[in-house]
Amino acid sequence: MAMQEGSPVFTPSTQVIGNAFVEQYYHILHQSPNLVHRFYQDSSHLSRPDMHGNMTTVTTLQAINEKVLSLNYEDYTAEIKTADAEDSFEKGIILLVTGSLTGKDNVKKKFAQTFFLAPQDKGYFVLNDVFRYVEEKELQNSVPANGISEQASISALTPEPELTDDQLAKEPLTYSEEEDINNGAEVCDPLDKEEGSVVEEEVVEPQNIAGQNERIVTVDSAPMVPDDAPKQSYASIVSQLQ
Repeated sequence: MAMQEGSPVFTPSTQVIGNAFVEQYYHILHQSPNLVHRFYQDSSHLSRPDMHGNMTTVTTLQAINEKVLSLNYEDYTAEIKTADAEDSFEKGIILLVTGSLTGKDNVKKKFAQTFFLAPQDKGYFVLNDVFRYVEEKELQNSVPANGISEQASISALTPEPELTDDQLAKEPLTYSEEEDINNGAEVCDPLDKEEGSVVEEEVVEPQNIAGQNERIVTVDSAPMVPDDAPKQSYASIVSQLQ
């Protein structure tokens, strides 16, 4: 008797797994934070900023549980804006989440959180978790873009004050003897001493400084859960992978 062919194994997409994880993770985080540590293992790393903005990292289930409980997530409401997932190392999933947390004082704080979901026998576990609030105000320790500091850009755009007629009369303009009237750059050839130096005019092309006349175009990421996609729980997806 011939054996019947088994039904094809359903393999959910990376984005579907990411969406299901986000929906369940944040629900448990704010409703039952004492159970969140079950998403992790002893080898997991969880990073959170301290009161000064410096990132601190903890590992082991006990340390992760203590850290999560100390942050009082039950006093906040999460609003997820985007959740973007892609395949990563050793069949893992990298997941970037953006949204906001609103406390009892109705103050909304934007955040970004990155997860690395590592595969295990039954689904995935959180191997890495990095969370940081995203401040809208300018950071004090910002890194200059393209090596040009903001102060330098402001000073370059600020015109110098014009001299009045009285100041011109008191301070006549003088030229140094070493100044070349043609404003050219002198290029000397050390091998040609008989003909002397050759004067060539150096053409300086204007540099484009990013940020002066550049328009910033923002592209919204795809919504976390498509309207026409059926919703599945993280647990049901994990069971399908078994």
